[in-house]
Amino acid sequence: MIAATAPAIELGTLDAPPPRPPLARRAAGAAQLAVALALHLAALAAALRLGGVLVLQPPEEQAVETQVIGAREFEALRAPPPVRPLPAPAAPEPAAEPIPRGASSAAPPRAAPPDDMIRPSRMLSERALADPRSRAARRGLATLAGEERIAQLCDLEAMEQIHAWQPGYQPDRLVDYARADTRLRDTVFTATGGAFRSHRTWYEVSFRCELDAGLAKVVSFAFKVGEPIPREEWSSLSLPALH
Repeated sequence: MIAATAPAIELGTLDAPPPRPPLARRAAGAAQLAVALALHLAALAAALRLGGVLVLQPPEEQAVETQVIGAREFEALRAPPPVRPLPAPAAPEPAAEPIPRGASSAAPPRAAPPDDMIRPSRMLSERALADPRSRAARRGLATLAGEERIAQLCDLEAMEQIHAWQPGYQPDRLVDYARADTRLRDTVFTATGGAFRSHRTWYEVSFRCELDAGLAKVVSFAFKVGEPIPREEWSSLSLPALH
């Protein structure tokens, strides 16, 4: 495990019925009706005196055409209309034949989706170690050899890259073997179950760290930050809450 050199970041109603008309208005209406009736009777009497006769003509009836048919024709008219057969369903289109292996297809093959690891273009551990504040870290690395030295160098690269990617993270400790053992193959160091601490909270991390031929500096790096690790798991993973 190694301490990081990343700088701190401060970080509606019904209408009422109309009123009834007064008695005087109703009497005047009755008088007007009586006068109109008297004038009508006078006109009728004058017409009788003149010998005129009013004759009401019944309306002319419209002729209705009929046609006599036989019983067989009558039964034919009562019979229900013939049922027309439904059209036959269209034949399904033939399925596309599979393209034989080795044959070319009109559509280009889909490329494999890239993984979600972050791949920075610039390495940071060498610069961090050159900082005067990293004097103790340099001395500590000088006392280590083999895989332990490689692990510490890659751990430092991981913390520096996490802080550069998201300044809100300020890693101060990293345990690369928290959930799974690390692997070293030639010049590639891999941690698939690591953890780093930032602001007194531990987070999952995994990374792939490649060094130069002399195993002296990091030349390629990729990493992925995971979820916070529940506090109840810290003890079983050997993750200290404090230094």
